[in-house]
Amino acid sequence: MKSLLVFDDSGLLQEDVVARMCLITKSILIDEGQEDSMVNLKITDTDEITHLNHTYRAKNKSTNVLSFINDDVSKDITNNLGDIAICYEYVEKEAKDEGKNLNDHLIHMLVHGLYHILGYDHENNEGASVMEAKEINKLKELNIKNPYL
Repeated sequence: MKSLLVFDDSGLLQEDVVARMCLITKSILIDEGQEDSMVNLKITDTDEITHLNHTYRAKNKSTNVLSFINDDVSKDITNNLGDIAICYEYVEKEAKDEGKNLNDHLIHMLVHGLYHILGYDHENNEGASVMEAKEINKLKELNIKNPYL
């Protein structure tokens, strides 16, 4: 079973990046006891992510990543945990502005979104510390440096 289904209609993601995304998703799902589960990833543009952010979070602006937990009855049938939307343009600009490798930053956004789907958040300092530590350790497996430095 695939652990990550990628929808990239514009063909922006390089094959090796998709492969690394699949690898890290599978690793996280195994670590979290969800090895038979999967998630969907959609690469969006600014207009689409703005629409999603406005529709589901009442925020009329673009963002880097959004996560949607599958709370539907289908979760028990498909083992699909949810959906992640990453705005390529936003992440590309963010990576440039912060001096980060674009592909590493895209993978970080996937990891960040996946941990949200798995129930982690950064609404308070304690939750943020736990979530960031998980992200940092997981990204290290792919030789991606700490994105929070």
